[in-house]
Amino acid sequence: MKYDIAAKVVIDAGKDMILREFLKLDLESSQYIENLPEETVSLRRSDFPLRVTLKDGRDIIVLIEIQTVFNKDFAIRLIEYTARFMLKYHLEVIPFVMLLTHSSLATGFYEDNRLTFKYEIVRFWEKQARDFMDNIYLYPFLPLMADGEKVLKEAETRIYEDISLDNETKGDFLTAMAIFAGLKDKELGSWLIERRRDIMIESPIYRLIEEEAFKKGIEQGLEQGLEKGLKEGLERGKKEGIYEALSLVLEIKFGVDGIILMEKIRKIESMERLETIKEVVKIADKIEDIEKLV
Repeated sequence: MKYDIAAKVVIDAGKDMILREFLKLDLESSQYIENLPEETVSLRRSDFPLRVTLKDGRDIIVLIEIQTVFNKDFAIRLIEYTARFMLKYHLEVIPFVMLLTHSSLATGFYEDNRLTFKYEIVRFWEKQARDFMDNIYLYPFLPLMADGEKVLKEAETRIYEDISLDNETKGDFLTAMAIFAGLKDKELGSWLIERRRDIMIESPIYRLIEEEAFKKGIEQGLEQGLEKGLKEGLERGKKEGIYEALSLVLEIKFGVDGIILMEKIRKIESMERLETIKEVVKIADKIEDIEKLV
């Protein structure tokens, strides 16, 4: 979940650069288009549906999809998204996948006995990080690329010192970079957090992840409740949501000490204590303030 949220925030900030760099589109402008009806069990929605105006005057639709782990079901859902937007807008639709981890299934084609489907894809592990150092809006993805660790220090310093970016954007980019670095190497992600914790704690990303983790926990609890009894399942889902949210916030705020403390927090079963810790973590400047509650 945290990888998807980080990617979405970065894409929101640099969507035009992404379209130019990875799809080689000569675009004039792009804007989000309203999603199709709300997501249900059988009707899902695209991550980033964009209406793009090209320099030659044509309008097209680009569906940017973020995927941490690629699988066959995702490819089928991508066909569904593409068909629905084609039917509604009667424009060329380009499905575009940004894949965060290596997969041999991500070929750019899907084929079975009935269907043949082509989609565009960026496989970050095939890209050389050094080739993207001239575009700061793509810096958060550098750790996912080949030799990304070799340019990480230079990239995070440029973000930190760039006077054209406000502090929230800097915090978002650095937090996303740390999250993606941790996807490849946890120690590398922790190193970056240690260096730039001061600005990361201002990032809306990690607050959003906290909120989404708690929300997801409640949703999971409702599903579990149908099987195990509503009250029991809902409580378990809430706990998992709090655990996931606290894990990220503690690591960003307190580094290795926060990770160690999280191991103790996961043993706490009392929802009342977890709720108290959750509120204190938001405002605590010292890890000792949280340790008193564990």
